[in-house]
Amino acid sequence: MSHSTENPFKTYFDQTLDRCGFDEDLKAGILFFLGESCISANTNQLMNMFTEEQKIHQEFHRLITLYAVSTNDYNPYEELDTTPIKQLIYTYNQIYVNEIRQKGFNFDQVIKADLKTDLLEDFVQEFNGKEYKLITSHQLNTSFFRRIGAYLNQFELSHQDIYLAGVNYYQKNQKADFEGTNLLNLNIIDSFSPLYMTLFHYPLLFTYYPNNLNANHLFSSILQFLYLHTNTDIAKHIHAFHQHVFYEANPRRVRTGWEFETKERGVLISQTLHNALNIRQSPLFKTRPDFLNSDKYLMNELKDQSISLDAFKTLMTKTIEEYYETNIDEVVNGKLNHAEFLQLLAIIFYETAANSMIIKEWTK
Repeated sequence: MSHSTENPFKTYFDQTLDRCGFDEDLKAGILFFLGESCISANTNQLMNMFTEEQKIHQEFHRLITLYAVSTNDYNPYEELDTTPIKQLIYTYNQIYVNEIRQKGFNFDQVIKADLKTDLLEDFVQEFNGKEYKLITSHQLNTSFFRRIGAYLNQFELSHQDIYLAGVNYYQKNQKADFEGTNLLNLNIIDSFSPLYMTLFHYPLLFTYYPNNLNANHLFSSILQFLYLHTNTDIAKHIHAFHQHVFYEANPRRVRTGWEFETKERGVLISQTLHNALNIRQSPLFKTRPDFLNSDKYLMNELKDQSISLDAFKTLMTKTIEEYYETNIDEVVNGKLNHAEFLQLLAIIFYETAANSMIIKEWTK
């Protein structure tokens, strides 16, 4: 079934997924869950923006149909056995809430039989003993999307049909168990790494805040969602510094020299690290007391210590590699896709700026 009418959001989102360097399974999984979670992900925002019930319904319809509109003559969902997807969603919740976050939550008490399945053992095993941190969430997100995508891609569906299958899956399940469906979705959304959080905000941003979306590079959007995972009380200072380093004011655009898509990765990593260190030479250095008031740093032991710049850089690299389970040399040689690379740059910028602000002074 071909969908003749292209639409601006689909074009924009497809181009973004291509630029991210995602494989076909990852794209398919993201698109299915974008459709499946669109209502759960945006309920609070829309209810804060609009008060009239009819208007809220109207805006929900607008968001849901941004990427694709269903046609009466064909429903891709009806031809799918969605049991494997249900199993992935249910297992994901068990992994995230009870394995990784160790909450001891009993899903069976709050969700109805329609949404329950056996656990997918190999998915559980993949995250056995993993601790709760950003990289674990990111790996969980990626594995989930890839597993859904690999299943759906067997049916040779178009991207629109995959998205619509997600919408239909949600509609069917929320009729059976509205609260259970939203609980399972919101746990998954809650677990998103900054990269995936950014992508899943695109429908809302595209519709209501297009200027913000167009003015921000994907790197900056990821960095902003990284703040939510980290030390939000100092984030405003690092954000202000980031605006100065990466953007020209009028018209607002990325400064020359930050060619994220074309520059070599090694150069960009070094450039990001050295620019982040310059926060100490910037007017924002006067906000250092705010940084010292916090204890949420990867390198807390360096607070108010003197250290050489080289020793700090070495330690910073080692700490990022360990905490984010990333070998920088492998990254330079192409281990991560482009979007994951941008997420790593955001992490390097944030962690370097934040941790350098708590140093007392650089020694020779």
